[in-house]
Amino acid sequence: MNYLVVDVGSSSVKICLAELTEGRVFQMKDIYRLPMTRSFINGHLSTNVFLIYDCICWVLGNLVKENVRIDSLGIDSWCSDFCLMDLDTGSVLPPVFYRDKRTDGYMNKVEEKMSYREIYNLTTQRKMPDSTLTQLMAYQDEYADGLKGNKKILFIGDFLMYLFTGKICSEASVASYSQMYNLKKSAFEDRIFETFRIPGTIQPPVIPAGTVIGPIRKDLQDFLGTDETVVTAPAVHDTSSAAVAVPAGKDEKWAFLATGSWFLMGMELEETADVQKSYEHQMSNTALAFGHVLLKKNIMGMWLLQECKRQWEKEGIKLEYGDIAAKAEAAEPFYALIDTEYPDFYHPDDMVKEIRKYLKITGQRVPEKDDLGQITRIIYESIVLRSAEAFDMLKDVTGKEIEVLYVIGGANRVAMLNQFLADILGITVRTGPSEASSMGNALIQAYGMGELGTEEEIREVVRSCTVCTEFSPGRKDAWDRQKEKYKGLCGGR
Repeated sequence: MNYLVVDVGSSSVKICLAELTEGRVFQMKDIYRLPMTRSFINGHLSTNVFLIYDCICWVLGNLVKENVRIDSLGIDSWCSDFCLMDLDTGSVLPPVFYRDKRTDGYMNKVEEKMSYREIYNLTTQRKMPDSTLTQLMAYQDEYADGLKGNKKILFIGDFLMYLFTGKICSEASVASYSQMYNLKKSAFEDRIFETFRIPGTIQPPVIPAGTVIGPIRKDLQDFLGTDETVVTAPAVHDTSSAAVAVPAGKDEKWAFLATGSWFLMGMELEETADVQKSYEHQMSNTALAFGHVLLKKNIMGMWLLQECKRQWEKEGIKLEYGDIAAKAEAAEPFYALIDTEYPDFYHPDDMVKEIRKYLKITGQRVPEKDDLGQITRIIYESIVLRSAEAFDMLKDVTGKEIEVLYVIGGANRVAMLNQFLADILGITVRTGPSEASSMGNALIQAYGMGELGTEEEIREVVRSCTVCTEFSPGRKDAWDRQKEKYKGLCGGR
């Protein structure tokens, strides 16, 4: 069968064509990539979901013209952001990007109504300045009647699949990220809706990953010239799809680090982790495919470098990420460090300026603004130190030993980062698929379509088609000294 895979990331949209042959040989190739651009609409930075939809339709239509049969389509995305649909009028409010400033200060407003400790007991979701909950609060403050009437919210991947099927539903992994969903009950949490005066009627039905939502709607079939494609929900949270593509062995003691704009240090569990400990560490428990739970810690990741690269390009310095990484490898080790979670790094106008300003405030050496290698190395080393903290939190919360860390996602192409992780953690680090979200998306579709029957069968396919590069730990003492320094610098943030 052929699967059209759409991975909607905050920096780009990737569309791939995947096939699982009769011998269970998995093949996947890029079809189209769309750099993510955003529009400023009604005072807010918004994601143009209709442009994404048009690109998917264009790709699907072209494949039909080339006589390529597409059996199933599935779409994953980042979390929290949502479209608001008016079912009486057909109008749609496009999703405001989570890095928009409208939710600034709303964590305090949340706590005025309910403590985050109580919210965590209900939702097992960490404090977030940009959660679906805070976004809905900000929206209601701006439009007092905005949620009244026959309205539904759909997260980005859910909404795009709705446009193809006409069926309203939300997949569990993305719903569980909203800070409004009770993972233990497998349902939206009515107490959250009642406390924050959000109409419960906006809740969509929730489905598990691997559900065949239905065929592409008839009028769209006619428009595109296809009558064979169904839509199958992957784990819509892109990291949850990626977790399925970790090539771990059945008896391995493993965790994984998903790398992208965010880094997520995670572990697959059978049930929610110790609530007290996971709350203290501000780790989230969210849904995975096959009824599993993802215990994870979010870390500000390649967003820091992406924004620096954007600024350097504005100033006429244009280099690919591989060239920037090479410059970082030649730069001075441990020149300076940054707290990756520093609030001013969240949505700056000039990331390079903010990093240099932070280094000056904290009394550290400050590289020149065009010293790409040194600034990048500072970012890499700081992210690795944060990742090591998250790794220790995983072990503390679960009480489990971890022998192998799988690094998946785009940043696992940076060998220096992988070696740094092996050195600081003192364990084996293996690379998994760079396009893990897309691979997991495709294989969950294959499960939904009946080509694969179990999670272990999926992992067997992943292992058979993945070449893992292994990094063994080296000197740990230098990193141990930096860990103590970093702990003092970040002040327990």
